[in-house]
Amino acid sequence: MNEVLIFRIGIEGLENKIWREIEIPSRRTVADFAYTILASFNSLAYHLYDITYKNKVYDCWICIDDDHRDIELVNANITKLSDLKLKKKDTMEMEYDTGSTTTFHITYIGSRKLKNDREQVLYPLVTAGEGLGMLDDMCDFDLKDIVEDTDQLGYSNHYFTPGYETTKKYDYRKYNIKKDNKELKGKILAIKNGYEVGD
Repeated sequence: MNEVLIFRIGIEGLENKIWREIEIPSRRTVADFAYTILASFNSLAYHLYDITYKNKVYDCWICIDDDHRDIELVNANITKLSDLKLKKKDTMEMEYDTGSTTTFHITYIGSRKLKNDREQVLYPLVTAGEGLGMLDDMCDFDLKDIVEDTDQLGYSNHYFTPGYETTKKYDYRKYNIKKDNKELKGKILAIKNGYEVGD
């Protein structure tokens, strides 16, 4: 079926401060969905990720010989979202960077039919959201401390270095959904190439 799926995604412990509502076609892969989350939440996307749903782990990198988890691993790159057979209010979890983990809580809100195949070029799309996003190499509970500190002070005292660029101030309150959507597809493509094409 030609449809778009609607999800609400929030960072663990900050679900009401840093969150997105994202629409994405059901024909896209679980990996494409993960790239969309990473792009919209401002990740540099240089760590591994996986999405857990109904006791299956949809992983970006599967090497069965090296994996000792007692759980079924599924390749996120070849699994379509439609294959998940989602039902309203189903939840899943995405973990990014096992060393300094950011966990995303994902809720499936529902779906709607697309008028035609050409409409798919509009997606993925962020339809609502708050909070600037995550910080790489930082656990979600450390990010929560920064958010709480910002709320208490009324301004941000935290600086970060996005990649190899100059240092910038991180103020989670400064999220711009129009800018996010304008840059989203380009960021997703760059992230997809990084994970699937590599060097």
